[in-house]
Amino acid sequence: MIKHAPLALAFAAATAFVLSSTGADADVVACIKGSGKTAEKCLKKGLKAVEETVSPADGLLAETTAKTRKQIAKACDSDEDAITLGYTNFEDVISRVNDNCELFTYEMNALVYDESQTGLDEDALSCRRDLFKTLGKVSKKVLGAWGKKCSLVDYTSTCDRDKRDTVVAKARAAGEKKLSKKCGASFDDVVTFEGDTLDDRIAAFVETAVVRGRHFAERVYPPNNYGPTAAFGPFRIGVTTLFLEDGSRMNVAGTGPRPVTVEVYYPTTDAAIEGLPQDVAQVFGIDVAELPAYRDAAITGSAHPLVLFSHGNVGTRIQSFFFAGHLASHGYVVASMDHHGNTIDDTFSGTVDEDSATNRPLDVSFTIDELLAINTTSEHALEGAIDPTQIGMSGHSFGGYTTFAVAGGAFALGTFTDARIGAIFPQAPAASFFEDSFFGTIAIPTLIVGGTIDETTPFDSDQQFPFDNLPSGAPVVGLAEIVGAGHFTFSSFCEIREDLLAALGGFEEACEPRHQPWRHAQDATNYLALNFFNATLGGDAAALARLDPAVLAGFDADDILYQSK
Repeated sequence: MIKHAPLALAFAAATAFVLSSTGADADVVACIKGSGKTAEKCLKKGLKAVEETVSPADGLLAETTAKTRKQIAKACDSDEDAITLGYTNFEDVISRVNDNCELFTYEMNALVYDESQTGLDEDALSCRRDLFKTLGKVSKKVLGAWGKKCSLVDYTSTCDRDKRDTVVAKARAAGEKKLSKKCGASFDDVVTFEGDTLDDRIAAFVETAVVRGRHFAERVYPPNNYGPTAAFGPFRIGVTTLFLEDGSRMNVAGTGPRPVTVEVYYPTTDAAIEGLPQDVAQVFGIDVAELPAYRDAAITGSAHPLVLFSHGNVGTRIQSFFFAGHLASHGYVVASMDHHGNTIDDTFSGTVDEDSATNRPLDVSFTIDELLAINTTSEHALEGAIDPTQIGMSGHSFGGYTTFAVAGGAFALGTFTDARIGAIFPQAPAASFFEDSFFGTIAIPTLIVGGTIDETTPFDSDQQFPFDNLPSGAPVVGLAEIVGAGHFTFSSFCEIREDLLAALGGFEEACEPRHQPWRHAQDATNYLALNFFNATLGGDAAALARLDPAVLAGFDADDILYQSK
């Protein structure tokens, strides 16, 4: 029997970024419709190809996916259109359609077929065929309901949620009725799903088909239903690297000062990037993706708000470019630092900081010191770039711990309060280390974001727990639950090449079909982050209104849930 259970995983890291848009011209509309339709056809043919194959052979879908280039080329004829839709370029559209087709096809097959199963009787074999057919039928109905009309909300039409949900409910009920009649007790001989009764277990199986269909629709028709603040901003993105050293602390080897390498993202202009190549993200020195950022382009304007970012355990300063780039495109300076002895490169080279939990918050305050010094340094490229009265902080996982540490008072490891930080946005934070009383010392605006299926820092223990213990009184004290998000959804992890991703581990914590598509979840994260910092650092009343629980309740409950104090 096939057992479907979650996998617990260690922390890992990420790269790359894609853009989203809330509006599009006719060419972009044609591109998203054409590429989405091609993906639907690919999935239909793929499911048919593997319907009776217990162990799909490599290349089984090659003929099907080979056709996508020609089909997509008819609709998507420019890199600019592809970027507007959330892809890195035209080639990425083709690659992602193929990837999604193969991923969902094989995953559907794996839900039903297990090559280790032998000796099934005729009733079980018949049930297995019905299970796979039901997967295909239910997911097709859901894909149609969630596809063009409901994933193109900001392009061509308005989603009728009631009609959509009625279609899905009918498909769910029909699937359950069919399997109850066709399979009966044989269901448990073929697959294992949780539930007290047989009807409950059949319902859990059908619900899997519903979720897969919706997620496939959102992947191949990438939506942005959150409006302009979730979309790429008016500025191009500049990036520069600062190689800093803190003379008050030693490096892990004890041979010199502690290095603090900082990636700084900032707003720039079309004129400033002219002739500059796009920056290239690297992991282990390997190029993994071009980024829509331009190295050492001149910054535009002055006195921008500053947001610090702290990466996850064994992460990297470039791991959440989707977040840093989004803020930079809206006029922020974002400083994302490597925590020496706790990066992915350090770990593979054997450089491990046993005191990272102490050094991380010190890295943050040191980086603020250095950036504010640079801010008043004549002729420095970042001279005057930062408004020292508008400083925020964010971080992912262990970086979420770091974010709490610099915002609160004393706890077991000491006191790291940095009063210059005016608002914090922890993402999937590792918070269970702290005592309940610690969170009562955080008086600044706080918005915590986490995922419902995060298995590394579970929502209840690491996001709900700190929120419950935060005091009220700040302009924003909120908790956003991204439905179907995993731990690495809050990074650019899923944009890494699949072969490199396999070496890093962590696919099951962000990129599986069971997760809300990461691009869509990151739209929600970016919406929350930009409006939070605009409201709390910049005093933007309109941004504060966008965080009103009544407004957030208007978004789809299948995507985001929100609590506030």
